[in-house]
Amino acid sequence: MNTIVGYSISMVLLAVVSLAVIPSMVMASGAAAWGMIAAGQSIGGVGAVIVAYGWGLSGPASVARADANMRLTAYAESVICKLLIIVPVGLLVFLVAWGVGRDYAIFAGVGALSTATVGLTANWWFVGLMQPYRLLVFETVPRVLGTGIGIFYMTHGSSALVGVLWQLIGMVTAFVASTIWILQPWRLRQLRSLPRRRIGMVLSSQRLGVTSTVLSSLYTSTPIVIVSLIAPGAQPVYAVVEKVQRQVIVGLGPFVTILQGWVPKARRQDLVRRVRTGLVAAVVFAVALAGLMLAVAPELVRWLGGGQIKPSFVTLILMALITGVSLIEAVVSKACLAALRRLDVVTRATAIGTLVGLPCVAIGAVSWGAEGALCGIFAGLSLRLLLELMGMRRAIAQRSEDALDVTMVPEIGVSGS
Repeated sequence: MNTIVGYSISMVLLAVVSLAVIPSMVMASGAAAWGMIAAGQSIGGVGAVIVAYGWGLSGPASVARADANMRLTAYAESVICKLLIIVPVGLLVFLVAWGVGRDYAIFAGVGALSTATVGLTANWWFVGLMQPYRLLVFETVPRVLGTGIGIFYMTHGSSALVGVLWQLIGMVTAFVASTIWILQPWRLRQLRSLPRRRIGMVLSSQRLGVTSTVLSSLYTSTPIVIVSLIAPGAQPVYAVVEKVQRQVIVGLGPFVTILQGWVPKARRQDLVRRVRTGLVAAVVFAVALAGLMLAVAPELVRWLGGGQIKPSFVTLILMALITGVSLIEAVVSKACLAALRRLDVVTRATAIGTLVGLPCVAIGAVSWGAEGALCGIFAGLSLRLLLELMGMRRAIAQRSEDALDVTMVPEIGVSGS
C-alpha cells in the first residue's frame, strides 16, 4: 500500500502541474503560441526517448533482478550514454521544432529542448527497486518546483517562454539530484572498481528497447506535427486534447509502474499467472478510465483552453478511447512482454502500428481535421496492441511447452533404465 501511495503522489503531482501550466501559457502568450509550444514538446518527446535509450522499458526489470554492483554499473553506463546523446539530440529537436514553429519558432524550439531533457530521468532505477518515495524526492519534487516557479512568473506578466525555461531547469535539477544520490560520486574508488562495458556494447545491448520506444514516441508525437502542417486550423483543438490524454496517462503512471516492478519479480512458475493478472487488471482499469474521462473531459478541456478551445463530443470520445487503449498497451509492453523478455515483439508491433497509423493520421487530418487525426491514431494503436497480445500469447505458450519438456525429462530417464 505504501508503494502505491508513493507512486501515486509522484504521478498526480506531475499530472496536476503539467495540466495547470497550460492555462497559464495560454493566458500569457495566447492559444497559438501555446499550440506551437505543444508541437515543440511533441518533437522533444521523440528526442527524450532517444536520450533515454530504452532504459525506461528494459531498465526496471533488469534492475529488479540485479545485485548492488550490477545496479550501480547499469546506472553509470546509462548516465555516460545519455550525456553523449543529449547534446546532438537536443540541438536536432530544437532545429526541427524551430522549422515547424513558423511565427512562434522560439517557443516551439525551447519547448522541444525542454522536453528532450526528460530522457535524462532516473525513474526507471527507482521503479525497478520499488522505491517510490526516493522517486518523489529526487525526481518529482524538482520537476514540480520548476514548473510551479514558471507558473508563478507567467501569472505575473512573463511570457510562456519563461514557463518552458523553468520546466527545463526543473528537469535538469532532477537528473543531477538523482545521479548524486545513486552514484554517490564521493565514493570514487568504489565506482572505479566496478566492471564496465564499452560504450558501443552498452548501446548495442539496448537496441531493442530504444527501437521500440523511439517508434512509440514517433507515433505519439508526429501526429501533432502533421496536423500543424496540413490542417493548422485544427491544431489548437488537437493540441489540447492530446495534452489531456497524455497527462492522464502520466497521472495513472503508478498503475503501470507497480506492474513493471511486480510482474518481473515473480518466480519462474508464477510469472505467467502474474502476466495474465496484470493484463486483466489493465483492461478493467482502462474501461473505467475511459468512462470517467468522457464524463469530466468537457469541463477539463474548457478550463485548459481558457474558454477559447471547444472540441466536439466525437473528439472527446476518441480521446477517451485512445487513453484507455494506451493504458492497456503500456501494461502489455512495459510489464508483461518485458518480463517475458520478448521486447522483439514490442519492437515489431510498434513498427507496424506506426507504419499503418501515421498515414491514417495524415489522411484523417486532411479530411476531417482533429477528429480524423484521432481516428488514425486509434487505428494504429489498436493494431499495435493486437499484435502485442498475439506475441504475448505465443510467448506464454512457448514457456508452457518448455516447462512441460523439463518435467518430462526425469520420467524418460526412469523408463529407459
